[in-house]
Amino acid sequence: MNILTLDVETTHKDKVSGGTTALPYFNNRLVSVGWKWLLNEEVNYKFFYHKDSKYNYDSNSAKIIQDDLDKADVLVGQNIKFDLTWLRACGFKYEGEIYDTMVAEYLKAKARRWSLSLDALAKKYNVTQKETDLVSPYLKEGKTFYDIPLEIVEEYGKADVIATEQVAVKQLEAFGLTFGDLYERNT
Repeated sequence: MNILTLDVETTHKDKVSGGTTALPYFNNRLVSVGWKWLLNEEVNYKFFYHKDSKYNYDSNSAKIIQDDLDKADVLVGQNIKFDLTWLRACGFKYEGEIYDTMVAEYLKAKARRWSLSLDALAKKYNVTQKETDLVSPYLKEGKTFYDIPLEIVEEYGKADVIATEQVAVKQLEAFGLTFGDLYERNT
């Protein structure tokens, strides 16, 4: 079974009512995609829209990502509907199974209130921590991932991919399950 963990970074716009939105419907852009295969150490990372224009979209990068999406049986993500919305808005296709660490934690909570953020889950399961302090000064200044230095975005994004995968594995252990138990049809 091929398990692929994926995370995207995007630009965001301020809302009139306060806060921000990072959805593609508001002229936001996909900045980067990070992904890795279950238990592989390497995190793949591609930029699509960054102020350092030499890393902007190229069809070869898109093909590499799509090829891996085509091989994946299960796509893992934190709030994966957000990432899938972006992938589809950018022309990527994925029709396989999904595992959402946020939804899994919601089910595990059984109506008890605790944070479902990746930061909180990484701390709870004692796995790779989000690199929030890398990007928070820029975000507080109103910058988006487009404006944050490329190396910082990549380090932050790769940590998110690793943390998401590790949280998923720990959640499944807590449920007494494996990906195979959840998704293989003949077990």
